[in-house]
Amino acid sequence: MSVAKITRDFVENIESAKLFTYDDIPCLNKTSAAIELSRLFKKGIIKKVSKGKFYKPKIRVFGEVAPNTNDKIKSYLKSDETNSYETGANSFRKLGLTTQVSNETVIATNKPYRKVRIDNINLKFIPKRVDVNDDEIYLVQILDAIKDINKIPATTPNDVVKYLKEIIKKESIENQNKLTKFALKYTPRTRAILGAIFKEIGNKNCAYELKSTLNPMTNYKLKLEEDVIKDRKYWNFIWYYIMIKKHLMIW
Repeated sequence: MSVAKITRDFVENIESAKLFTYDDIPCLNKTSAAIELSRLFKKGIIKKVSKGKFYKPKIRVFGEVAPNTNDKIKSYLKSDETNSYETGANSFRKLGLTTQVSNETVIATNKPYRKVRIDNINLKFIPKRVDVNDDEIYLVQILDAIKDINKIPATTPNDVVKYLKEIIKKESIENQNKLTKFALKYTPRTRAILGAIFKEIGNKNCAYELKSTLNPMTNYKLKLEEDVIKDRKYWNFIWYYIMIKKHLMIW
């Protein structure tokens, strides 16, 4: 069967308003598939959302039905050879760390950095720190939340750490070990916070492994109360002490 016929059959059978790309066509010759898709596009049989992303329009009484915003965003998550994943404020909301909805969706990817506007959503792409499979995306989203702990809207570092302590405590030892391994690709402050969390929940092995990667002379400015992290000095979280000292000097 010719590539053109395979492509036409694919388009005929695909669900209306469902996004697809060249890679979804079940053939090896993607160039020929792209040529046929271009023909179908010119005939109005399919429509283009952005470069390389198409859909078959569905006509209803009130007009044409196009792919919804979430489907458009998901198409970018699938467009990388390795797993791209959502991060940023909306990802942190799905983790339960904030209730605020952002009009920006951030995707961590191996592809070059760029920005895209989809409907009323700004799509921002940032470099991934770790390559993971589908089951591990949740773990790097936790690490991203720790990395961006001061940027998460409508919450505080104290509340974030309290919540993550409960989440991480429920994870298997295998996943806690993976968190430790992935954290080695993150900033020292991220490793320090994760290490402190591990020590709080009783995983001394992961805590000590992360502590061994830190420069003992480096301090991390982060306001954490004693009931959240008991050993703040051990992990060199000094913001709290600096502020208290300044306050006492003023008075």
